[in-house]
Amino acid sequence: MGRGGGFDPCLFFLSLFCAIFRPVKKLIVACSLLFLAGCSSYGPEELDRLTKEDPGFKQMIVARDQRHGQMQAIKTNLLEKKRAMDAQIDTLRAQYDAYAKLENQKIDKCQASIDANRALLKSEIETAEAHLESRRIKFGGYLKTLGDIQRVLKESKGITFSAQEKQRWHEKVLILSEKMSPLKEEMEDLNLQIRLKKRKISFLR
Repeated sequence: MGRGGGFDPCLFFLSLFCAIFRPVKKLIVACSLLFLAGCSSYGPEELDRLTKEDPGFKQMIVARDQRHGQMQAIKTNLLEKKRAMDAQIDTLRAQYDAYAKLENQKIDKCQASIDANRALLKSEIETAEAHLESRRIKFGGYLKTLGDIQRVLKESKGITFSAQEKQRWHEKVLILSEKMSPLKEEMEDLNLQIRLKKRKISFLR
């Protein structure tokens, strides 16, 4: 109502707004209180209250704690087992490394023995090749001399040699042939030795 008993629309709507939203305000406050209470419902006090009110739920909590204890014991046992196994593995690894080192030394010694035999054969081949080269040079010298004599005899068809001179030339040829024959055999033997030793080396791996 307005002044002098008249109707005031503003005052009327204000009163109506307060009348409508007053219960809503109370509802908001109540919900807020319930929300806050819900946030703290997981505390020890709430759990104690629930277990006292519901024996069955209390048994569930007891079982839960037991399972947690079992799980923790299993985890602890696994961790201890892992540490023990890791320690054993480290020990075994160290033992294996030491053993492998000794065995590898034996392998190296065996290989060194094989390598020594290979080196011996190589040295013998080098010696034989040096001897063969010297024999080839000597044989080549005899061969050249023999060729020179034969060339002289061939190119002196118009020259008459005395019997004594002919005898002397034939003796030279005979001496050269006697010297060349064993040299040729020796070179063949040296070639054979070199081939055999090279074949033997191929098996010494």
